[in-house]
Amino acid sequence: MKLKSLLSRCSGFHHNFRRIEECSTLLRWLDPKPGEKILDVGCGDGFYTEKIARRGAETTGIDIRKKALARARNRCSSLKLRFIEMNAEELDFPENYFDKVISFCVIEHLQDDEKTLRQIARLLKPGGRLFLSADSLSNPGLRAEEKERHRRRYHVNQFYNLEVVSSKLQQAGLKLERSRFVLSSRLALALARFSWKLDDLPPILLPLRFIGYLLLGTVGLLALRLFEPPPEKRKHGLTLLVEASKPQR
Repeated sequence: MKLKSLLSRCSGFHHNFRRIEECSTLLRWLDPKPGEKILDVGCGDGFYTEKIARRGAETTGIDIRKKALARARNRCSSLKLRFIEMNAEELDFPENYFDKVISFCVIEHLQDDEKTLRQIARLLKPGGRLFLSADSLSNPGLRAEEKERHRRRYHVNQFYNLEVVSSKLQQAGLKLERSRFVLSSRLALALARFSWKLDDLPPILLPLRFIGYLLLGTVGLLALRLFEPPPEKRKHGLTLLVEASKPQR
């Protein structure tokens, strides 16, 4: 396997150490069931959409990136699921259509997050559930210039804390059911800072980036499992996970 491909696997969204607990937790909360209608907002290359579909759910993935959707369709060619080019702020689906909606770190990139949440509330069935993650960067010790650099580097429009998310969900007609911060320890912040430096390295230093990502995905993850506080004791973190519900009629 070529070095570039190996680097992609280590540093890509699915394998990035910053995303592993986030995505595995959201999928566990989602708990897809056969026959459920589930929407993946910002599905990318379909990596998680495929996992949901293989659990028997009637799955739809949307994204605005044509190349990502092409990879998703190729990845899931043997499965019965839909991939649609669609803007998350203009969800063109019938009212009360989906049982569940999931979205991995998309909302912070949107120009109008409140509009998207209203759209999701509209298309969820009564009692339906929304599962999403969002950049928080609420760790003590994180400097303002680091947050601003992260905002520019990853095209983030807003960072979220629990109060902001709860308020926006309520305004959209959704109720916060549970939440969890991810990557909240001092060690997590130190490792994240290291990964951000790797992201900024020029292409000529590709081998160095690969070694760094490999270390983060092995030694770094092991250290996090040992030193991250229990979920119920986390009051801040790099990423915020939430589950919300649409009230029954």
